[in-house]
Amino acid sequence: MDNRRLFLFAALIMVAFLIYQAWMQDYGPKPPPPTAQTSTATTAAAAASAAVPEIPAAPGSASVAIAPAVKPAVTPTPQVSAAPVGEPIEVRTDLLDVTINTAGGALQRAELRDYPEELHKPARVKVLDSEPADLMVAQSGLQTHSGPVAPSDTALYTASQTQYQLPLGQDSLAVTLSWKSPTGLTVDKIYTFHRGSYQVDLRYEVHNASTQAWSGAAYAQFESRYNVDLPHGFFASMFSVHRYDYQRMALDGSGGYQQYEFKDLADKPVNVTGTGGWTSVVTLYFLSAVIPGDQNASNLYYARSLGDGRYLVGTIGALKTVAAGASASFADKFYLGPKLQTLLPQVAPGLQLTVDYGKFTIIAEPLFKLLNFLHRLVGNWGWAIILLTVLVKLVFFPLNQVAFRSMAKMRAAQPRIKALQERYKDEKQKLAQAQMEFYKKEKINPLGGCLPMIIQLPIFFALYYVLVYSVELRQQPWILWIHDLSAPDPYFILPILYGLVLLVQYHIQPQMTTDRTQQRIMKFAPAIFAVFYAVFPSGLVLYYFPNSILTIGQQWWINRRYDVEGKRHQKDKALKPKK
Repeated sequence: MDNRRLFLFAALIMVAFLIYQAWMQDYGPKPPPPTAQTSTATTAAAAASAAVPEIPAAPGSASVAIAPAVKPAVTPTPQVSAAPVGEPIEVRTDLLDVTINTAGGALQRAELRDYPEELHKPARVKVLDSEPADLMVAQSGLQTHSGPVAPSDTALYTASQTQYQLPLGQDSLAVTLSWKSPTGLTVDKIYTFHRGSYQVDLRYEVHNASTQAWSGAAYAQFESRYNVDLPHGFFASMFSVHRYDYQRMALDGSGGYQQYEFKDLADKPVNVTGTGGWTSVVTLYFLSAVIPGDQNASNLYYARSLGDGRYLVGTIGALKTVAAGASASFADKFYLGPKLQTLLPQVAPGLQLTVDYGKFTIIAEPLFKLLNFLHRLVGNWGWAIILLTVLVKLVFFPLNQVAFRSMAKMRAAQPRIKALQERYKDEKQKLAQAQMEFYKKEKINPLGGCLPMIIQLPIFFALYYVLVYSVELRQQPWILWIHDLSAPDPYFILPILYGLVLLVQYHIQPQMTTDRTQQRIMKFAPAIFAVFYAVFPSGLVLYYFPNSILTIGQQWWINRRYDVEGKRHQKDKALKPKK
């Protein structure tokens, strides 16, 4: 069997898969979302319905209320008055610039101070934005089940000041919004920001000074407009840093981690109950999540379309009753920031799953942890990738040794295999039998040069996902002209160098075929790979470039050692006395 041809075939499969992934990301049909999960037992459904109120309607919308039963119950939505015009409150921490509106106490803007939208440009990434075209706001409120009316996400709050900044030397900052009803129910809505954190805590302090008990629940939701502006045209999409962008809903409820496409919510609204968990809107690198404060209670997670491209994604906690003259508190928390893998598990269990490595997660996660460790050692992601290349090469050194030794044996055996092919050129069955006998006699494994290479392919795929989907590498430089390891090389220097290295590798590796067509294809393979890799993230090419250099060194050493051993064997055979 032609091992070199098999290796080229396997490599082409890898490259074709990566390009197919990019193409499907941009233009392919989206898979249907998982079926929304509900409680299957009647008793469990009844308990959930008693513990959790109905889903709140969006301000000014004509949506329907969906109760968490086995089948969504459609009921007329009460008339919702237009949201009042509030006053913006500006909050600044070391990591976030946030705007809170006193109308509903909504988080209308959240800007990440350490993450530019584009490299070397002043505009910062906004995970929340009230602009209609980029709508993504965090709404929250109290839903009344019985008793005095509590403030929903349309209530008008008051605040003592309109500017807040986290002082130096202080670890947290509280922003208090107040609301009071004529019946005696007062509510303080308190946002707490923390130094060095993208987490925002939300707490309601409910004081019932009325003459009757109040029963209700806290809810928090994102009102979002689907807005992913992918680059148009084949070449524009292949070379753009935004080619992988997406926006989805993700949650961790009773059925574990799930993702949903926004466009499918119109036909299949999500309605999931479960203990603990969280819900979120995720993009390629950033995350807006809400985590119920009581992770031991049964929470409802929902998502639905509001029409005109808008969606609601949120959660409602369990009901609480506050007797007349008593007080109670409700708590939730938001995460508004990058999908940092070392940080997300500390915010909520399973939140790191929003870093979507797909089917290669089991390999990609350990690879990223190793890469992150190397980055802490050297302080540069580019050099960390090179160190990772060396370590992976060392791990697979024995396998590659077997592969190269098998290829060298096959090269030495080519003249005799060619003779067999000439002798049995018209008898395929006898040729196959003669070749197998020859391989057995010479102790040659015809797959020995290819299988070790194929075994390593999952590592290459997993590394591709790590370099594309890890925000840690976003806009991170290496040296000189490489300013963003997550983007293609702007001058194609690394792909060209990689092509030249492949050309050298082609000339030193054993030529295991005499077919001129195959030899011509192999000769042009370096140029083909250089073109393919020009559209990949420069960090990925930075992995393969030194990997190929190390492969050349190992191949040269094996060839030299095998040739020396072969000559010694021939010399010993010549000196052996004849009987």
